[in-house]
Amino acid sequence: MTNLQLGIIVIGLLAIVAVLLFNWWQEKRIQQRINQQFPTTEFDPLLGNTHAENGRSDPSFVLEDKPEVGDDGVPKASVVQQHEEEGVDPMCETVFDIHFFTPVNGTQLIQHIQQFKYAGNKPIRYFAETADGFHRARIRAAELYTSLQMAVQLANRNGPMRSEEWDQAFMYADNIAHAFDATTESADKAQVLEQAQQLDQLCNESEAQVGVNLVLDGTQPVKAILEIAQRLGYEEYGMGIVRLHESGKPLFLLLPGGNLSTEVRSAGVEHIELLIDVPNSYQIQKPFTHLVEHAHELAKALNAQVVDDEGKPLQRDNAVIPVIDQQLAEVYQDLDAKGLRAGSDRAARLFS
Repeated sequence: MTNLQLGIIVIGLLAIVAVLLFNWWQEKRIQQRINQQFPTTEFDPLLGNTHAENGRSDPSFVLEDKPEVGDDGVPKASVVQQHEEEGVDPMCETVFDIHFFTPVNGTQLIQHIQQFKYAGNKPIRYFAETADGFHRARIRAAELYTSLQMAVQLANRNGPMRSEEWDQAFMYADNIAHAFDATTESADKAQVLEQAQQLDQLCNESEAQVGVNLVLDGTQPVKAILEIAQRLGYEEYGMGIVRLHESGKPLFLLLPGGNLSTEVRSAGVEHIELLIDVPNSYQIQKPFTHLVEHAHELAKALNAQVVDDEGKPLQRDNAVIPVIDQQLAEVYQDLDAKGLRAGSDRAARLFS
């Protein structure tokens, strides 16, 4: 072999080594950027399970210590040695089933899917199965998963799922499949959109809201109003201020100037609305009577007057109050019959 041939071989080997080093360096840079953008902490505000308006919550993921792993790369035991009960709701969600050819690390899965929380304005929830067969309602960084369910909501107060929202969800599922070497299955698009239309119609038939107004003595500072309300037992919940039942579910909303407290754009308002958003309110006996009682209590503290929708004074003994209570009882009964119990998680998802 001549010196020229040896030189060519050496140059070739050096070129291969240089390419490998360059690829390694690039991979390290990418991983550092991922870690900076998606830090692995015990609680990530972006992914935490926090209340949104009407009790809605974003998909949440759990970051925990890594368990002991066997020679095959599969954890010897899942973090939680039991199935989690929460799962897909077939009545109000359509599912994209994603099956991985090899188990996927929870950390990588979280980092990838956290960008896919909504298809249009329809929330997405995720469920998964661990490598040793346990169902998960929350994805944990410390586990490996063999399948993923992407559950997309069919309807909410923005209307039924639209064709473009289904297309976007399909694109998300396809993206996940390509990223982790997986197959996907989904229901027929036309059938899903028809189901969404029917569900939206069912919800529209069950919409009900009733409230009273408190007319203030001139324009009053919103901050002062909310401070007084909170001293009387009102609490922050999602994007607003509510009166909570002892179960932790909202009974009615307090709306300064007719708006959620987080959406008020002026420093002061001239009136307050107390509103029972029936599908999202915990069912109690005589709900409107209860509302009027609290309205008068708050009106006394704010030097305000309680009035009805027509601006007429509404006293505690007004004959219309028990009539409205009876009407609300019928609405609650109707919601129950349709499988949309007021104050339930399902109702919170659909009436958001």
